This record gives sequence, structure tokens and C-alpha cells, in this order.
Amino acid sequence: MSNNNEIVALFDDLYHRLKMQSGGAIRSRWFHTEDDCPGCGKKLTAMKFEGKNAISLNTFIFREHGVLIGYLLCGKCAKQLFKKGADNIEHLPLHDAIEKTLKASFLKKSGH
Repeated sequence: MSNNNEIVALFDDLYHRLKMQSGGAIRSRWFHTEDDCPGCGKKLTAMKFEGKNAISLNTFIFREHGVLIGYLLCGKCAKQLFKKGADNIEHLPLHDAIEKTLKASFLKKSGH
């Protein structure tokens, strides 16, 4: 897996870019640090991408709190979401499971 510092740097870069573009809709950031995948609950794993080990860094905007949530997915969940390709993103039940897990985790950890 990638170095944690690289992941944090990528997430920070995404946050700053999205904050500039959001017109104030994003006010803060939070990274889901659990060792389990927010999609299926299994251990986070790498996936093969172009013959190399890769991780899936993702973000979700929790609009009600104006927070950008960063998270990693296991290889199985990442492959399921990206199976159709970036040009044809379809809303899947897995998206709902991820969103529910991330919202609950954020509210619990942040004391809201």
C-alpha cells in the first residue's frame, strides 16, 4: 500500500481544490481512518491497476455539515464502483452503504 503521507497529501490537495470551487459549501475536511472498508466492512486491501498495486482514495461531501470526507475502499468495492468506467458512473446500492457508514463514523468521531 501507499505511504500514509502520500495519501494525506493527495487528500489535502483535493480538499483545497474543491474548497476553492465549492463557493463555501465545503468548510472542513475529515478522513475516515478505520481499517475496515466503509463499503463492505472487510479489511482494506490493495487492488491491481495497470499491473501494479493501487489503493482507491475517494471523497464524499457530507453537505449537511459542509465537510469533505476522504476514505479508502478495499479492492473489491473499488473494482465494483469503477467497473463501468469513469464515463458511465451509475449509482449503486454500494454508494448508499458507503455514505451511511461515513456519515455515522463522522458524527460519532466528531461529537455531533
